[in-house]
Amino acid sequence: MKEKFSEYYKLEEAEVRKHWQKDFFSFDANVLLNLYRYTPKTRDAFFYLLDKLKDRVWISYQAAYEYQKNRLDVINKQREAYDEIKNVLEKKKGEIEAKLNEFKRHPYLKTEELKIQIQSAFESINKDIQRLEKGHPDYFGKDPIWGKLTHILLNKIGDDFSNEDLEKIYKDGKKRYDEELPPGYKDKIVKKDSGNRSLYGDIIVWKQVIKYAIDIEESIIFITDDRKEDWWYKFKGKTIGPRPELIKEFRDETKKHINIYQADNFLELAGKNLNEEPNIEAVEEMRKVRLADEQAIHLERQSVEYLLEDNGVDPQEAKKIAKELVPAKESNFEKAIRTSIEEDKKNTN
Repeated sequence: MKEKFSEYYKLEEAEVRKHWQKDFFSFDANVLLNLYRYTPKTRDAFFYLLDKLKDRVWISYQAAYEYQKNRLDVINKQREAYDEIKNVLEKKKGEIEAKLNEFKRHPYLKTEELKIQIQSAFESINKDIQRLEKGHPDYFGKDPIWGKLTHILLNKIGDDFSNEDLEKIYKDGKKRYDEELPPGYKDKIVKKDSGNRSLYGDIIVWKQVIKYAIDIEESIIFITDDRKEDWWYKFKGKTIGPRPELIKEFRDETKKHINIYQADNFLELAGKNLNEEPNIEAVEEMRKVRLADEQAIHLERQSVEYLLEDNGVDPQEAKKIAKELVPAKESNFEKAIRTSIEEDKKNTN
């Protein structure tokens, strides 16, 4: 059974360790872009590991291209967070004051005193936010993350496909998406108007990783922070592992094995397999960033289900429809990337 369907079985710890000792490491664009979302301490932990492995690091052209293309938009989104929070606070303060005004004649509530306390609390919070905003690094002027990646990835970026090869991938990609073959088919709705290079970006990355693996002796360890089901095998809300179809396709094309991890798992396993002291805080922060995005998707899906049920849709059917619709909804991070693509498209036209 295992011999015929090895893609469904996890490797033994000893086998995993062997791969970590000799395989090449390849990172998706989202892993590199997420570096702007971590604290300096966690970023340093990632860069330390990246530098340690630099002789066995290789990045696909498509992943590097997506990083370069979307870097400034992700940086900008981090800066916009301060204004977004200030606007939310101002709105909430207004709502609280309006509610207090309804109880001006309440015999025990001292509404005016409460207003003064609330005003003072909100002013204190705003001062803290302004202080943090002033201390936020100016990555537009000088971007040390960009600089470090440029240095570490020198001569480690793969070549792009020819226009002819890309056209073949686009044609094959349409067929794969229609049949829901991983990776990338969950982008079908979100990126349908973003051009083929963006729409089939996951497939381009995947094909470039496969091509590189064919040309080298070693296998590949691929790290992606993509959360969607077109990369991960999920059952009843639990992620079992990478999609078996991907493991099988990689094996059939290269005669080798691929291990696929998310960034927090990658950092955690590095301590175990590279004799490094485990950086628990960094792992937890990376995991929180990933889980925050996953929780946002879960809540959006739930709200869609409730809305459909309120309008008379059968609960099971509502769940099914919500599952299809929610991938089209974006986190702020994904929105920044999509906005960049759309803006670039407008400028090109």
